[in-house]
Amino acid sequence: MSLRPALCLMTALLLAWAAPSPGAPPARPLRILFVGNSHVATHDVPGLVATLAGRQGVVLDIDRLATPGYSLTDHLAGPRLEAALARPWDWVVLQQGPSARPASRAELIASTRAIAARLRGRPVRIALMSTWPDQRHRRDTLAAEASYREAARAIGACVLPVATAWRHALASDDPPRLYQGDRLHATAPGAVLAALAIVPAFTGGEGVERSIDAAASGDEARVLQGLAAAAARAYRDEPLRCH
Repeated sequence: MSLRPALCLMTALLLAWAAPSPGAPPARPLRILFVGNSHVATHDVPGLVATLAGRQGVVLDIDRLATPGYSLTDHLAGPRLEAALARPWDWVVLQQGPSARPASRAELIASTRAIAARLRGRPVRIALMSTWPDQRHRRDTLAAEASYREAARAIGACVLPVATAWRHALASDDPPRLYQGDRLHATAPGAVLAALAIVPAFTGGEGVERSIDAAASGDEARVLQGLAAAAARAYRDEPLRCH
């Protein structure tokens, strides 16, 4: 099955299990800007987040500034980031590569501080989306997670534990195929896992794990159950989780 049909199938199944939240009508949409690279753009992770949040009664107004190969330093050097940050946001989500090595960690922290300075004095929260490493460097995952936490602490921000969720999923007894053939970008399950790790930040800590029917059958169902469990664990255990 090609990547796009696989993503559509998994999203359809996930939405079928994520029961809509009853009660009050939706509040004003949360305005969220994602700044990152192809890790965000592949399979439109922000769009998946918005779809899952909407199913839980939370409306997200999302925009993306995602350029392949870009670091946050590259975004800071270009003209588009300044214009994007000038718009009113409730959240700004920052992401670059894994940043596991000392030099890239220092760059991540410096860039995060620079972006935070441009937003100072405005009613906006900043979240750092941790990024999984290249498949050939999976041993760097813990260092990548630590880099994003350090950058978040530097500005009083929070962490969207995507890299942690990937680590948990890949360590399971029946790990899903999260990497594409290039050993870097996400497959459909990998993108869904990223969205599942992000969405609780914008829905009051509510993920979709409890909504997934434990009796559901089929390969896609089993994969989604595992993804939801990995994301829920990552969010629950994240010391700097967003809520």
